[in-house]
Amino acid sequence: MFKSIQLLMVLALISCQTKPLGSISASDSAPGSASASATEDRPDNLNSESLTQPSSDTTGVPLWTSRLGQAAEQPENQPAGQASEDHSAWINSWEPRDSKSWGLDNLEILSSVDGPFETVLRVYYPAGSASPSVSRKTESPLGGAQFYADLFLPAQTALSLTYYVRFAEGFDFVKGGKLPGLFGGVGASGGSIPNGEDGFSVRLMWRRDGQGEVYAYLPTSETYGTSIERGAWRFQPGIWYKLRQDIRLNTPDRADGEIQLWVNDTLVIDQTDLIFRTVDSLQIDGIFFSTFFGGGDVSWATPQDTSIDFANFSVTAVD
Repeated sequence: MFKSIQLLMVLALISCQTKPLGSISASDSAPGSASASATEDRPDNLNSESLTQPSSDTTGVPLWTSRLGQAAEQPENQPAGQASEDHSAWINSWEPRDSKSWGLDNLEILSSVDGPFETVLRVYYPAGSASPSVSRKTESPLGGAQFYADLFLPAQTALSLTYYVRFAEGFDFVKGGKLPGLFGGVGASGGSIPNGEDGFSVRLMWRRDGQGEVYAYLPTSETYGTSIERGAWRFQPGIWYKLRQDIRLNTPDRADGEIQLWVNDTLVIDQTDLIFRTVDSLQIDGIFFSTFFGGGDVSWATPQDTSIDFANFSVTAVD
């Protein structure tokens, strides 16, 4: 049970930088997994103190920002860190689709939490939880949450998503898990490879030891999602990270699509020559809010109750 509270939304518009292309590979292993890119020579330079604090840059006007709390004000006597009582206004501001939504009971909007944000969205992952398929097969707890959100925006051919994320202190990354990203059409996940006309999704993932990657379901994917630049950056528990994902769809008869990813305002992935679609009618529709451990078997499950905090979701048009 939650009550809404206004979040200050920020977004930095950054000029596109150049970076050599990294390797890109598709998974043929367990559900939700992806083959790793070669990262042994990659510097682990995103863990420095100078890169782990959210940017205060507020240039650019977002097309949409998540509204944590349009319905009511927080009571003056509400204790710090206590959940609000009604989160319906927050959910509605995303224009969520009815289908493929689950885990909303694992969401909690907290106020006056330590850190740079007035309010955060906390997502819970009970011990033993992994993907929904694991929950169905083993009757284990359902952890995380998922929904497709259209954001009350017209479809786009290029869009930028920014948000902040913090893994709980002592977070065990196990084998990996999903983080939100952009999608188009009916989306794509769970081993359903899109055909170029029906949908696509571009989520992020954490992997073992906090390695980060882009995890995309594209017409060129095989069996499961495509792992792009695994290990391009590394998450640490207890630290806020600013993530910015830019997508530019391909011309339907060309492989000229692009995904760029910034971590704390540093460009870490610039992948070009991608195919998202084969028809003009398929465009970017919104945010695929998807987060859970997994992976499609119990080996991906979290061994302990844990959580991840999110803040300041926004989307902005890009060239």
